[in-house]
Amino acid sequence: LSQIRKQRNDLLLFFKFAVHEGLIKEEGANYRFSHDHIQFAAYSLIPEDEKILWHLQIGQNVWENASEREKDKVIFIAVDQMNYALGLLESDGQKENLAKLNLRAGEKAMSLSTFSSSALYFDSGIQILGKHQWENNYELSLHLHNYYAEAEYCNGNFSAVGQAAGVILS
Repeated sequence: LSQIRKQRNDLLLFFKFAVHEGLIKEEGANYRFSHDHIQFAAYSLIPEDEKILWHLQIGQNVWENASEREKDKVIFIAVDQMNYALGLLESDGQKENLAKLNLRAGEKAMSLSTFSSSALYFDSGIQILGKHQWENNYELSLHLHNYYAEAEYCNGNFSAVGQAAGVILS
């Protein structure tokens, strides 16, 4: 416990220094980069082989630390980060959980009439479940395909609607 407190205090000192230097801005309990170029420079310092792991950890932390009331506000950030790190997911349970989060993000995007984004979330959920999705996750697969077809219909992408309908019916 004392080591965690020390790490937290060290981190806060780094944040205070970065605020003082104008690299980040403190906004209540949150911090933001003061400029896109600073964010890009900081990101470029992360070794390539670690970036995907960072995305996964960020997405998981955002999601797990959000209250139930905040989850709809952070769903896109969390899911986008975790989707970026899809290759790191090993267990079927992790993949199913991310597919469910993509379904939730897609539904939220549909409610906002952002049909292109919703189609991407539904398609990501479908891809995450893989080849044996119908045998292992029938209900989830059915929902993802149905919503994907609906989103693509709203996008005017009728060939994708036909393909999704064909998969559902077969």
